[in-house]
Amino acid sequence: MCAPFGVLAIVMGVVAFRTGWMIAPARRGVLQPRLYGVGAALVGAGLLTSVVVYFTLPEYVASHDPVLAFAGNALELVGIAAVLAARRPARRGRAPHPAVRAGQRR
Repeated sequence: MCAPFGVLAIVMGVVAFRTGWMIAPARRGVLQPRLYGVGAALVGAGLLTSVVVYFTLPEYVASHDPVLAFAGNALELVGIAAVLAARRPARRGRAPHPAVRAGQRR
């Protein structure tokens, strides 16, 4: 199922947040690794929430609370927005993450 992918996304997000390291396809366009890490972790958490709600609690969701069913989707969308925002340059006055600073040419 999708649960291992959710756990993998959370782990990759934490690694990107803490160290600035990302997998090669994502590394090229990311200018803010910490924001990317937060977004990746949110996407993973949303994926895990969706898996739990849709596959383990389907009768509860269908009869009681449809808002719970969309909580995971909302987390994923917020995470995707954060990942996309990480591709934009940081605002002036803030020091970039050390991993980005090391890759800049002076």
